[in-house]
Amino acid sequence: MNLPEKILILTGVLNLAYGSLTGFAYAFARMKAEFPSRYLQAAHIGSLMQGAMLLGLVLAFQYATALSETLSFVGAVSFAASSGFLALKDTVNWLQGIKDEFKENPPLGKIIGGIGVTANLVGIGIIVYGVLAA
Repeated sequence: MNLPEKILILTGVLNLAYGSLTGFAYAFARMKAEFPSRYLQAAHIGSLMQGAMLLGLVLAFQYATALSETLSFVGAVSFAASSGFLALKDTVNWLQGIKDEFKENPPLGKIIGGIGVTANLVGIGIIVYGVLAA
């Protein structure tokens, strides 16, 4: 197993763990309100989805034989960073009591989310190139 695969597996498992932890917070919030924060829900579900995606990307990186070790590393780090920043954005929005990030446009959430989306696009570009050029 190479370093990019280890990065994807480690961050995938960490995402699943964070999704599980926020699941407890969401369950407690549901006891108090029928519709708790959408960003707590997003932190919970998003982390679970990102974790599964990162674990699945291990297979995609194995098929991306056209990638150099450096490019594979950059792609894996980009996906790992993206998942972390997107979970952080949802967590920050939840803790700040943001109701709708698109209407309220919170500066911190916007910056964190922008970094997460950009990192994701870098990772997607690398893996698509690696698989198609193989």
